[in-house]
Amino acid sequence: MKIQNISLFWKKLRKNWSRSFRVIIRNEKNLSDVFSLRLTPRRIFVLGVSISLLIIMLTAMLIAFTPLRVYVPGYTNPVEYDLYRKMLSRVDSIERINAMQTIYLDNFYNVLNDIVVSKEMDAPMEGVSEKRVKDKVKAEEALKQVTDAAEQLLIEVTDRNTKNYIPLSQHIAKVSFSFTMPALGVITKSFSIPERHFGIDIENEKGTLITAIADGVVIGAEISKDGDILIIQHGGNIVSLYKNVDRIFKIKGAKIKSGDPIATMGDKGTESQNPYLHFEIWYNGSPINPLDYFIGGF
Repeated sequence: MKIQNISLFWKKLRKNWSRSFRVIIRNEKNLSDVFSLRLTPRRIFVLGVSISLLIIMLTAMLIAFTPLRVYVPGYTNPVEYDLYRKMLSRVDSIERINAMQTIYLDNFYNVLNDIVVSKEMDAPMEGVSEKRVKDKVKAEEALKQVTDAAEQLLIEVTDRNTKNYIPLSQHIAKVSFSFTMPALGVITKSFSIPERHFGIDIENEKGTLITAIADGVVIGAEISKDGDILIIQHGGNIVSLYKNVDRIFKIKGAKIKSGDPIATMGDKGTESQNPYLHFEIWYNGSPINPLDYFIGGF
């Protein structure tokens, strides 16, 4: 029955598709025609579709470009969206810091246990070595060594103001150790414990090449507004520190050899307006005078 009704409707529509109708608006007082419009079913259909599309477009533009969009399910409030982006950025930063700390602990473990990594890592977030100790007992021993070393370092840093300076030669009388120069230039400020200047300042042009003083592993590569910082762990509990560098060539976990290029000299330091390198050497948590241990003197 319904199919017959639909069939009759389409027949009537096709029959009257081109038939003309006239819509007239007439004044009742004088019976004059005020408005007259000639229509056909075809024109009514086209006009209706056009008006519908226009309404849909205007509604979409109203929702997309005005604050009304916050009332539509699925749209986010602008304030909430900005907060979400900030939180996402913070979470990403925390994940990167966590990964960097993991790399630092891995490097610390390798240094304490004399493990030589066979492959440098290709990216900052990758592992530092393919030869990690998988044995649970060894891992626990390594963690204990790291904890003990950190506690010892904290004690030494706390007592640094009351500790007398002891030359490196008295610490390691049985070990022959010498360093290569980290950079060419003029020494503008010397090592001084009383002034709390725990290194030397070497002044030269910006971009002057900085090289590693000995073999080691990069354990720190930090970005700072006062000049980037690079830290290298060497054998015999010796750490070298390079401050106010412009470009860093090595990443955390990278193995380096004596004389390898590691950075360039920067000009963001607070000690001088000219480009310079602030260089320090630490042994067992105590600063030492680098000028006493360069090959051939300075």
